[in-house]
Formats: sequence, structure tokens, C-alpha cells
Amino acid sequence: MTFLSLPFLLAGLAAAIPLMLHMISRQKATELPFSTLRFLQISVEKTRRRKRFHDLLLMAVRMAVLILIAFGLARPTLTHLSALWGGGTATAVAIVLDNSASMGLIDQGRVRFRTALHAAEQILGELHEGDQVALLLTDGPKFPEAGHLDRTHEKVRQLLNQWIDAPSDTEGVSYERADLDAKIRQAQRLLADSDAASKHLYVLTDLQQVSLAAEQSRDGSAVADVPIIVVDCHQVPKPNVAIDGVDLEAALPVAGQPILAKVELFNAAPVAQQRHLELYVDGAQKYTSAALEIPPGGRLEHDAQFVCDRSGLCRGEVRLAGEDGSRLDDRRFFALEIDQGIPVAVVKPQRHEIPYLEDTFYVEQALAPGAAGDWAIRTTALTADELPTRQLAGFKVIFCVNLPALADETARQLAAYVAGGGNLVWIGGDHVDPDAYNRMNEEAGRGLLPVPLLDVRAPAAGGDRDSWQIGFLDKEHPALSDLVEPASLYQSVLIYKHLRLDVDEAAGVRVLARLDDGEPLLVQRSIGRGKVLLLGTGAHVGWSNLPLRPIFLPLLVRLTFDLAGAEQTRDQVLAGSPLVLPLDDAPRPPRVEVRLPNGETIRPEIAPAEGAPPESFRYDDTHQIGVYQLGLIGAKPRAFAVNVDPTEADPAKVGREALQSHFGATPLVFAEDPADLTDTFQWLREGQSLWELFLLAVLIALVFETFLANRLSPKQEQSQTTQPPPGLRRLARRGAA
Repeated sequence: MTFLSLPFLLAGLAAAIPLMLHMISRQKATELPFSTLRFLQISVEKTRRRKRFHDLLLMAVRMAVLILIAFGLARPTLTHLSALWGGGTATAVAIVLDNSASMGLIDQGRVRFRTALHAAEQILGELHEGDQVALLLTDGPKFPEAGHLDRTHEKVRQLLNQWIDAPSDTEGVSYERADLDAKIRQAQRLLADSDAASKHLYVLTDLQQVSLAAEQSRDGSAVADVPIIVVDCHQVPKPNVAIDGVDLEAALPVAGQPILAKVELFNAAPVAQQRHLELYVDGAQKYTSAALEIPPGGRLEHDAQFVCDRSGLCRGEVRLAGEDGSRLDDRRFFALEIDQGIPVAVVKPQRHEIPYLEDTFYVEQALAPGAAGDWAIRTTALTADELPTRQLAGFKVIFCVNLPALADETARQLAAYVAGGGNLVWIGGDHVDPDAYNRMNEEAGRGLLPVPLLDVRAPAAGGDRDSWQIGFLDKEHPALSDLVEPASLYQSVLIYKHLRLDVDEAAGVRVLARLDDGEPLLVQRSIGRGKVLLLGTGAHVGWSNLPLRPIFLPLLVRLTFDLAGAEQTRDQVLAGSPLVLPLDDAPRPPRVEVRLPNGETIRPEIAPAEGAPPESFRYDDTHQIGVYQLGLIGAKPRAFAVNVDPTEADPAKVGREALQSHFGATPLVFAEDPADLTDTFQWLREGQSLWELFLLAVLIALVFETFLANRLSPKQEQSQTTQPPPGLRRLARRGAA
């Protein structure tokens, strides 16, 4: 403890005044012999001793009051966290600057990040030459000026000034979520390694709850002893509505066909908000909503329908019109590949002079309807004899329609195609012999069929039925989810003959369709990196009317899209997360082409792995939002939509008590005014003032002194103890005479 006004301690000498008054007021009583008053004398002696104790107690209380007043005027302070720049000692200061997306929110008429920048300027202004300073940003790209202690403050100033002088208020704010725990631990390690006598850690943040979700690790007393000064920039935020997510649904991703965008909005404000929603594709506005009312602190889902007019990659964006607390979360990007030209092979037993008599006629018509203009699927018709002569890896999906059992070499080639990531669809028919198929599968290492085949079932002659209906579709499967309603779409399908399948769902087999008596009709299984499907009925009218029903075309097309990975073009990635491009084992160029959202194209090298080529390419610089494209040079790129982390719209913050509990024994200091740290700096220099405590002690002592003085009044004492009865007083006067 120290005193800021030492001369006032001399006022403590006034404590001698009650002692002097006590000594002066002491009077020696005159002794008068009076033999008949022996018992009265004993009573008087007891009273005198009690009064002497009471007088000493009052004197002590009055002396304590004067001493407490003197100490209070001397301004006592606790100096455990003081002397930040005092005493001429070297100082090391680490500044953790939160630049996550939530710091882009307008708070008390000013962007939070701007408030934090102004606070960082004030901290730098308090440092002296030779003091060490480190600036650590929670998010965004790495800066060479940040992340280490430096006695030269100019580099940190220049980094701050480029954001302060920027025309945009959100310049320097990232679209990512902060990990304050990780940055604070990094700053604590920096300070622990410093030899400075005084160390302090400033955290300029809005104390968003999601940024402190992890458990704080405490690794040493040297770290725990460094005080943390928290500058809370979360005060009174402006009402804000954010786009939380966009999910696309398209029955057929084909040019001119409607696509549904399911948009989820979140209102972080405590009052209801009204906003308009806009949707753009390749820069052209495709949709505008009416005024949408989002409940306070709640969510609203809204469906926006649009059409892509051309084939290829469509870059889309959903926006909130108008202004609110933050414009960083008012946009969300998406990407969708239209008419992708998926290479598909359709394998038939043999060619026929009359096309509609071929077993693959309806399959080819469904996969390439009309064959006019651009289409999402590019089909190639092959016979079973032509399979060994083709490079199967060039096909995303291979349909084998009513084929006899394949030769061993062809079967092994197909099995290798599936194991390497290919997709195979078997369709039944008269040429399918269950026993021969099972042997073929065994010869190929069980890598061709999803399940063993039992036999061919047809209605019994003279039985009570001549066909079966489809009674179940797996609505959870992405290819079938839009085909389950209305139920008549699949229940109108009649099956006259089908293959009975030996399904073991415990072995990873998924049943996608069943007949009305429970028999499985369509099954799927993953084998290696690929998938194998089997449709137990035929694709010609002899086995079923399925090829003639409206469900047949969307069923085959959607299965093809799902197997070919068409959904991968809708990859949604959060800002700051890596983009991963799988690489196959085929020869490839040493570089990858990356197209950034601003249109710039870069070609980074593929880093070689030790002992083997890398299985994927990773691109980490995703700090900007928008649509990225990654691909091998000369190959078709893959699109990624990078967006702001939706959790950054969460307004929940960490309270002071919870924060202190989070950091355990580490001392915490809270700046009361984030816009002006003058009082905080003064407190750090002078320590914690104890004037209020001393003032409280003075008040308590005065109340106690008043109570004692009234309780032990001399009149009361005299009336009760020192004054003898009137008769005795007369006797005393006569004796004296």
C-alpha cells in the first residue's frame, strides 16, 4: 500500500489531542475521613474503576477517528497492479485486437472496431521509448508487423493507421469468428518470455460469448500473474438482422428450370425488424421479396424462387436491402452448376436396328431427352463387348442395362472402376441370370453388386394379383426427397417381374425403394470410393410400366446427379476455412488454378508429399467472401461459396463474473469507458484507492463514539453511582463541621 499525499499523514498527530484532554480532565478527589461511610467508600471505588475503563475506551475511539481521517486524506492505494509506466522500469504490453465480424457492428453510433482502434492508439500514446509492444489480431491474413514484441512502436502505428485512415468504417474487420482464448494464450506466452519488469495485456473486444467458448488453459504462474485489461466495445448495439444460411433445392439443375433458395434470417435485436430480401444471379436481380417481419431475437425462413438462364456455373448472392447494425452479414453467396455435361455410359447387350427395341431405349431417352442444345448429362452408348476398350475413369456413372454376366476381365475392370470412385447402376431384365451374376461378383472380389441375387419373381398363375406397386421411397435420400410427394407419383408404377434381392442392411446396404409387400426393389451400397446401385426390375415394358411413368425421367436424372457428385458445386465454406480440392492418381500439372472472388487468377504450386503425391490441394487464403474456383490447369474447376460465419450475429456476451471465472487467478481490470481510457491509465499508475474504505471506517467509528458517549454520560454515572443519598450527604456535612 502507498500514499499519494504523504503530508496528510502528519495530521495523525492530532490523535494526541484526546489523550491530552483526558489527562487534563483527570482530578484527584479530596480525602475526608468518615468512619461511618466505610461501605459507601467501597462502592465508590468500584464505580471509579469502571468509569476509568469507559474513559479510556472513548479516548481510544476518538484517537482512531482522527488517525483514520489522516490516513484517508493521504489517499492510500493498493499497488499490486500499479506502476504500469511508473518508476522508470521497462514495460512490455501486448494488445489483442478483436477484428472478428461482430466487431463490424455499429455500437453507440460507431463501428466497434473503430472504437477498438482508438483505444489501441491511446495505449500506444502512453508508452515510452524502449517499451515493448505486440499487436495480435484475432482473424484475417497474417501481418509481419503483428504477433511479436517490438521496441519500435512505429510499425504497429502504421498498421493501425492504414485502417484508421481507410474510407470504409469496416476496413480491417474480417468475416471470421474470433478465438480469443488462443490469442490471449499467445499474448501471455509472449509476455512470459519478456524480461520487462512490468507486463500488461490489453484485450480490445466485444466479449462475444462464442469467441470464449473454449476452456482457458493456465500454464504457469508467470502467465497468470500478468493482468488482463479488458476494453469492452459492446455497449448499446444498433438493431441488426443477418442472413444465417441459404439452401438450394433444384429438381433438375437445368437452364430454364426453377430453383428454390431457402433463406434463413436472424434478428439479433430485442424488437421486431422489417427487411426486404433480394436475390442476384451473375449480377442480375432475379427476385425481390415483400417486407419480411422477423420476430425479436428470432428467426424467419423465406423461400425465393429463381431461374438460371444459361448453362455452366451460376454465381448467386442473397442480400438484405437497406441498412442495419452491420452490413457484413447482409450478404450470402452460393454457386450452382447448371447443365454440367456429366459424362455417363449406357451399356446394352447389343445394338438393334430399331432403336426402340433396344433394352436401353427408355434409359437413353430419360438421360438425354430430345438431345437438343446443352443438357446436364452427356451420354455415350456402348455394348458389353466395347467396355474393355474404353477408359472407364472418364465416366461419372455407368448404367448396365439387362446385360448377361460379364467376362472375368471385364468384371475386374468394372470393379476397379468402382473402387477408384466410379458409380455403377445395374438394371434387371431377361438376360440377368442370378446365379451367373453372383459368380461374376465373386470373381470380381464382391466389388460389383450391392447384394446377392436370389431369383426372378413373377405373379403366380391364377393368383390374386398380376403385378406389384412401389409402396415406399426413401425420402431421406437426396435423389428421392422431391419424388415422394404426391405418393401417386410412385404408387402408379406397376411391377410385373423383378429380381429378389438378399439384403443385409447391417452390411451397409441402403434400401431406396420397396414394393407394396415389403420386397426391396432399389438398393445402394458404397464399395471402395464408389457406389453401386441395383434396380430389381427392367427398363422395358415387359417387366414394368416404370419407363412409361412420369417418375422415370426425374428418378434416373436425380440418381445420376447424386452419384456424379453434382451437389459438390454447392460447397459452402466459412471465411477463413481452407478449400480442399481432391486430386486423383492420374498424371497432373504441378500447379492448381485458383480464381478469386474479385476475378483475379493465381496458380499456386501443388506441394509434393513425402514418398507419394498429395491426395488433395489445400487453399487457405479465404479471408474474403464470395465464390472461389479451384481446379487443375486445363480441367473443369470446382466452385466454393465462402461466407461470413453466421455465429458472429449472436449478440450474447460474457459477463464480468463469468469472465473472471474463465481466467481463474489471472487479475482482470475492466475499462469503464472504451472510448476514453484516461481513468484506466490513472488507476493502473496509482492503484486501487482505499479512500472509500477509510471514510466508511471513520463513519462507523463516529457512530460508535456517539453511542458510547451517550451510554456513559457523566450525569447518568453521577446520578446512579457517585451521588450518596440525601441523608448521608447531611451526615457528611455535619462530620466535616
